[in-house]
Amino acid sequence: MVGIQFVVTILVALLIFILFTTVSAYSVLLGGLAYMLPNAYFVRFAFRGSEPQTPHMILRWLYIGEAGKLVLTGVIFAICFALIKPINVIALFMMYIFMIFVNLAGMGISKKGFTGTH
Repeated sequence: MVGIQFVVTILVALLIFILFTTVSAYSVLLGGLAYMLPNAYFVRFAFRGSEPQTPHMILRWLYIGEAGKLVLTGVIFAICFALIKPINVIALFMMYIFMIFVNLAGMGISKKGFTGTH
């Protein structure tokens, strides 16, 4: 899923670069990365290891992974605002929100393929 999100981010950033400004394009790119990087961290952290675990331990790792994801998201946004000048805040947040919908759509498509329903 992260691969699809990466491709979508690059394509949208290129489209924005062609149609608008460089600042908007790299702001879109940063918004996509602000969503993807913490999401990749969560997946890697929460679903690590193949050894059997108790439901309690699985839930614990999910909570820890989600907390880390939230902190990492905040850090990425803070870095964007502190170090990247100029930045198009609207483009940054719109891409972040768009990536949430891309993720939800991907989960819906995955669920259909998994259950075999159409």
